[in-house]
Amino acid sequence: MFPLLRTAVRVEPLEGDGLTNVLHLVTLADGRKAVLRQPKVARDLPKFVVPGAPEVLAHNGRGDVLVEYVEGRTLADALPVSEDVWRSLGDAFRKIHRVGLLHNDVNLYNIIVGDGKATLIDWDNPGQGNPLDELAAFEEHLYLHGTALPQAFWTGYGSTPDLNLLRTHRIAGCIGWLASGDWRQWENDRTLRPELRERVRNWRRLLARWLADQLRTAVLETDGLTTEVAVLQHRQRPEDRHEHRRPQHSQ
Repeated sequence: MFPLLRTAVRVEPLEGDGLTNVLHLVTLADGRKAVLRQPKVARDLPKFVVPGAPEVLAHNGRGDVLVEYVEGRTLADALPVSEDVWRSLGDAFRKIHRVGLLHNDVNLYNIIVGDGKATLIDWDNPGQGNPLDELAAFEEHLYLHGTALPQAFWTGYGSTPDLNLLRTHRIAGCIGWLASGDWRQWENDRTLRPELRERVRNWRRLLARWLADQLRTAVLETDGLTTEVAVLQHRQRPEDRHEHRRPQHSQ
């Protein structure tokens, strides 16, 4: 494994909510804490070194990574959070999008909240692309947890995109995710705890329901005004549902 692990004074399993990694919390001889993340399926090394991301202390060709530990709770566990946290998160997205990068896995378990700020972790697959795809994916994950992006996020981000265009990207992303092999992979993963398997089943139901609602809605544009008219009355509005909150596309 890694030479640094030979100096470790403590290695213990880390209970997390990720679907694709096995996690251990490591205490090094100098007192630092790190997370050893081992993918269930071997993958390529990260393609970029991202300024401001948790420091990568070691990695190998299989995709195992020893990375700086960030104190705090996941955004999924911390909700609801303060406006300071939302502004910090918007600022984090602004910084990476400004230099042309995407995180590419912006689920709420890859965001750590602590001391009034938010940190993006698990930089396994950063890349280049359209920031609207990432913002739409983040909005999608927030929906799965029963919430939405507040204005404080856009304040931190520095601007608010055209929300109709953002919705178009979200619809496209939702179709792509539902058509992906993620669901079969998770369903066939015997190492997943039952509650995690139920979480992804719930995700899939909610995504299909949201997409159906969008396809039932006609958008009429007259004189520069946009009016949304429900073509079919849906049985239940998304904001009225009562899903359990703990369940970028693919986690």
